[in-house]
Amino acid sequence: MILKITIIFCLTFSLFLNGGGAAFSHQAEQDRQSDIEWYEWGEEAFNRAEAEDKLILLDLTAVWCHACHVMDQTTYSDPQVLALLQSHFIPIRVDTDQRPDLEARYRSGGWPTTSVLLPTGEVLFEANSLEPDVMVELLQEARVLYESEKEDLRTKAAQLWDRVKSRVHTNQSLSGVLRSSMARHSVDMMKMEFDAMNGGFRDHPKFFEPNAIQMALAYGFFEQDAELMNMGLTTLNKQVVLLDPVWGGFYRYAEQADWSQPHFEKMLTIQAQNLHNYLYAFQLTGNVEYKHIAIRIIDYVETFLSDHQTSQFFESQDADVRDQAGITLVSGAEYFSWEMIHRKAHGMPFVDRRMYTGSNADMSGAYLHASHVLENSELQERALKVLKQIVVERFDATKGVAHGTINGAFMLYGELSDHVRLGQALVTAFHSTKDPQFLQDAEAIARINQELLHDRKGGGFFDRPLSSDNLGLLNIPTKPARENIQAARFYLNLFHLTDNEDYRSTAEHTLLSVVGTPQPLPVALMGLAADEWFRPPVHIAIVGMPDDVMTQTLLLAGQQVFCPGKIMRSFDPREGQATWGDVTFPYDGRSVAFVCTDQICLAPVFQAKNVKGSVEELIAVLKKQPA
Repeated sequence: MILKITIIFCLTFSLFLNGGGAAFSHQAEQDRQSDIEWYEWGEEAFNRAEAEDKLILLDLTAVWCHACHVMDQTTYSDPQVLALLQSHFIPIRVDTDQRPDLEARYRSGGWPTTSVLLPTGEVLFEANSLEPDVMVELLQEARVLYESEKEDLRTKAAQLWDRVKSRVHTNQSLSGVLRSSMARHSVDMMKMEFDAMNGGFRDHPKFFEPNAIQMALAYGFFEQDAELMNMGLTTLNKQVVLLDPVWGGFYRYAEQADWSQPHFEKMLTIQAQNLHNYLYAFQLTGNVEYKHIAIRIIDYVETFLSDHQTSQFFESQDADVRDQAGITLVSGAEYFSWEMIHRKAHGMPFVDRRMYTGSNADMSGAYLHASHVLENSELQERALKVLKQIVVERFDATKGVAHGTINGAFMLYGELSDHVRLGQALVTAFHSTKDPQFLQDAEAIARINQELLHDRKGGGFFDRPLSSDNLGLLNIPTKPARENIQAARFYLNLFHLTDNEDYRSTAEHTLLSVVGTPQPLPVALMGLAADEWFRPPVHIAIVGMPDDVMTQTLLLAGQQVFCPGKIMRSFDPREGQATWGDVTFPYDGRSVAFVCTDQICLAPVFQAKNVKGSVEELIAVLKKQPA
């Protein structure tokens, strides 16, 4: 077999997406042993590549990645591979969880991503998991190609960087248009892709698609589309086979359309996303099975992914049981088929105890949701403690939020994803507690996010702060669609809470920049954002003495009712008239709830059991109104 090398130069495509310490990596996740002296991503490795005129072998890996462990035990332990890398390449290993900015630019397909780079960081070739003989052939051909066509490759790379610089300094206009029909178009596409037999919105492999489920439940509820709601519920019912029957918690994905052949890694964010959606399903249907699944997710997180000293959450759990050298002792497929006693006798898959901002924010938001639906105040206390710690320890008023730590030092400040996910969790905390500090913190993050990442020419946000000393493809200014859509939703939420038109304008321009981009859009998430943009949120106002039992009961009923995007406010009659916008709510001494939009209010509700009915009545009234 002759391996043909394709000159890829990833930045060719990225242009149109709008988008000192020890020499070698000794990161915590590198318990996987090999004889390769891996460099960290940094100036030392790149300087050596330039000085010695060597290609770079970039291994984008993950601590939980089964195929990555296999490559360590086979390919990266092969004598020929070792000899080639040590003599003719600069090997760099990057952890995808630790460096999402590099993942965004260098990951291709999945994990691991194996790339050969020019000394300046452009991609010459990329693949995923490679067997030893294929890796040897790749390295040999890459070396020959570089030696024979070096000048041409470097010239093309320089020309591409000129195009990057030109694009950065070119004025861009917002040419997209937001239309309410975007939400319906997203729903139509979801219905076309829906797997009616197995649930989910693709054939295989089957990944969790939390935004699609959220869209199905929310849009179906507001538009009284039973078919759409059933799609979301069917998917939740079918994907539950990926719930660990012993410990709880969901595996990462399944290879087959019927959710069989799981990959047994467990990720914190996947637990958070599923927790939200099973809670939504319970709120919508009252089916206690969804409640039980939510509780099993929480039990798993509390047992395996929780630091009970700091209250923060760990990132992931591996699929396989491995020894200290990284050798697999028991595969995930075998291990997770066992009962508790058998598992305990054979050890436990490795838990990555690093704590990252975005995933901790995700889990905190999910815990806040669960605290009201499950009436568990301890979950709220836990979530609020985590959020307060992150703001105190990781937020810098000039650099933004730190993504995580390396050797105890905070690193990677200013990532868009961390800003948005933490900001949204703080908004949720404000909704839950009405403590103004959480809203103030969310607004502080929104401000620094604009200062560091906002594209004032073309709208939207870059994924990381621009810098003159970036290496390789980090020089490419990238505005990822998914993170920008989530940013627009964050700023829209702030507008609804503050009436600050600057937030609304930012949300609008961000969505317009996404609509105008040539990159593929996440269908369900774009539909959610469009629907939230055009659909006024439901307001639930509670007026009554704070310590009155009926006031508290009405508040809980409002929090538990299914109505995505609802905004709740409570008013103490001792502080004057209860006024929300242009509406003043009457108070006759009895605790009372009002269900409204910014245009219409229904009759007052004095009993908690009638809050749900009032919300459903309002949705029906709005449905009858002309668009």
